[in-house]
Amino acid sequence: MDSSLAASSLLVVLNPAANRGKALRYRELARKKAAEEGAEYIETSRAGEAEERARQAANEGRAVIVVGGDGSIHEVVNGLLAAEKRVPLGIVAAGSGNDFAWNTLQLPHDPVEAFERAFHGTLVNIDAGRVNGRYFANAFSIGLDADIAVTAHRLKRWPFMSGQRLYYSATLKQLLFGYHRCPQLAFRLDECEWMELRRYVLLAVSNGPTYGGGFRINPPADPTDGWLRVCAIDYMPLLRALRLLPVVQRGEHTGLPEVRFFQAQRIEIKSQSLVNIQLDGETMCAHVCQAEVLPGALYVRV
Repeated sequence: MDSSLAASSLLVVLNPAANRGKALRYRELARKKAAEEGAEYIETSRAGEAEERARQAANEGRAVIVVGGDGSIHEVVNGLLAAEKRVPLGIVAAGSGNDFAWNTLQLPHDPVEAFERAFHGTLVNIDAGRVNGRYFANAFSIGLDADIAVTAHRLKRWPFMSGQRLYYSATLKQLLFGYHRCPQLAFRLDECEWMELRRYVLLAVSNGPTYGGGFRINPPADPTDGWLRVCAIDYMPLLRALRLLPVVQRGEHTGLPEVRFFQAQRIEIKSQSLVNIQLDGETMCAHVCQAEVLPGALYVRV
């Protein structure tokens, strides 16, 4: 698609529920910018609507700007990639974690500057991933962190639960009361032999360096290199896991005996029991995960 795509064909999608409704503070700025640029502006009212509108826009050859959190970006990316038509994507981070926007793409935190980049930034090719037919922009994982994502969704209904407070609370709750349920997994990378079945705290597969509100799980991850990065953390006693939590958060877990890093273009994971899977913070369940990188699948303004 020509990078000079007319602004009048742009669709701006704002999720007013992002970050417990705090995304509404972006409404006036989004409406004003859309009017100035001659773009269409809509607000979503239900789950899945952003995905539907993004798919429709892509099928019409229209660029999309999403104003929301990682969940909103996840929906829009799924809509764009399902359409199999590559159109420009602009992102204004308005969620509680914003891992993909702030840490993977290094987009501005300032809303005014973020809108300017979303409309007029440089177009770059960004990798995406696909697992069991669903797409992800930033990361997917199995194990403790996926269980934490499920817990975080439940905790969101409580006041003041957002951002790092939400993720830290969900993490501590799951460590204290659900750690014993860490799964037994086997996996293989590309065409390599299967890794032996063993118990893991988590298997985290990412396109970007952070997830979960800033946890630097795969520090060297590069969303433009055509590879997925994998962090495998072996099961360990709970007290040691608690001591290592801030180490992993800072991305200083390289070299620990329980931690291994890999890179691959495809990864297959099998579990003896049904396990939670998180993709960009959204969750599903499966016994088997088949994942692959999609090099340069997204055309993003940065």
